[in-house]
Amino acid sequence: MTGEINILCVEDEGLLLGDLIGELQDSGYGAVAARNGREALDILQTMKPDIILCDIMMPEMDGPALLKKIRSTMPALDQVPFIFLTARSAREDVIEGKKLGSDDYLTKPVDYDMLIATIESRIAGVRRMAEHSRQQLAKLYKAYKATQKEKPPIRVSIVASNTKAIAPISSALSEVGCTVTLISEDTLHANTFAEHSYDVTFLVYSKKVHYLLQYLENSAHKNKAAKMVVLVPPNMNANTKEALAELGVDGCIEFPFRPVEIFKVIMDKLSQRPGNGKKVMTSLA
Repeated sequence: MTGEINILCVEDEGLLLGDLIGELQDSGYGAVAARNGREALDILQTMKPDIILCDIMMPEMDGPALLKKIRSTMPALDQVPFIFLTARSAREDVIEGKKLGSDDYLTKPVDYDMLIATIESRIAGVRRMAEHSRQQLAKLYKAYKATQKEKPPIRVSIVASNTKAIAPISSALSEVGCTVTLISEDTLHANTFAEHSYDVTFLVYSKKVHYLLQYLENSAHKNKAAKMVVLVPPNMNANTKEALAELGVDGCIEFPFRPVEIFKVIMDKLSQRPGNGKKVMTSLA
């Protein structure tokens, strides 16, 4: 392994924390230390680790509280494996650790061979998922380009309060030939969609966007032929999603707005274009 893999170690026992850092570094990993959950949260403001290794029982903020905070408020870390490390080794404790949402559960005293094997296994799993997503995206690129010969590009608009935040989506769509217009939420009004004819509109969810959708649903401004998809925060409650569906949106995509999901929307729109001899297949199984 190389130092490109960074592990956040959260442990309140100083000697054990030092041993963990040393063993990981000797195995070629980058390792960062935190003595409790609150220290870990501070570190996570400026660092995205590849794995989080965490004790369960700690002062100030324990392991389960840290895990809950990360999973509920830090969507960028959704794919980062979280491994509990604890002296509680009873079967019931292991089951409880799994129920809390940890990806693995290792017991003390630390078996470092087992620890390194677990880390390697988790990293390999993350890489397999990333490669699978890359292959899916490559299929979509290929299918999209095949349909674009001698046809006008798909016209896409993206509505957001911070257009810089969705720049990667805009760039990816532009690279495959879509015409992309970024619309700042601050300049948003209903006529935006009456004056311009977009094939697909992505809207980053906010109260202002919700009010706009309500207005469009009850006015003549809405372009019925366009697909409207809302980019929503993680774990949005079911009632809000149902309300969006009642407003006629064509779907919701949760943060972190995976490119594969974005391109599925584009491919679906292509399949609905008049003159398409055959439906564009978007199955990526």
